[in-house]
Amino acid sequence: MARTVKDPGERRSELLACAMRLFDEEGYDNVSVRAVARAAGVAPALAYHYFDSKEKLFDEAVRAYARRCADGFIALLEDRSLTLDEAVDCAVELAGTHDFPHAGAFHGGGAGALHDRLSLALCEEVRPHLAAALERDAAARGMAAADAGALAGMMVYGCIGLASGPGMPDAAAMSAARRYLGALIAAFRSPHQD
Repeated sequence: MARTVKDPGERRSELLACAMRLFDEEGYDNVSVRAVARAAGVAPALAYHYFDSKEKLFDEAVRAYARRCADGFIALLEDRSLTLDEAVDCAVELAGTHDFPHAGAFHGGGAGALHDRLSLALCEEVRPHLAAALERDAAARGMAAADAGALAGMMVYGCIGLASGPGMPDAAAMSAARRYLGALIAAFRSPHQD
């Protein structure tokens, strides 16, 4: 069989995508670096060159997957044609309607630890973009935004509970998210009294 030479970044991305598919289909405990190499059609030594353990492979696969899942939210937060309120409202809508690939692996029964790792990784991807959107909103109002990072953290991590669990997010959770996020933004915009 002829050897296919690929760019290292492309090969790494293929291995990560293959790993996510296998973790989704077979579960974490049933997947090894060798199994990922076999499914990707590469030598195990090449897979180990990129990922020296299953844990590192899984961590990087989750981070890569979280980046993919976060893309839509980030695009909304960076869209300068939307106000902060519109961007946050659209992000809540997206969270309730977006069909994430590999959702079964992270949202299915018994996937609590996997779901938690993905949720935290997704928050870490979105948080700095939300902080930047809060800073832009404050600057447009001529206000300081010293606590934009803290607020962004509260907003994204706070939404995990509203979006988690079987059948979530539902209409009630989305309504609660809009209400609470709106209240946090209103408090952020009010003059600070220390």
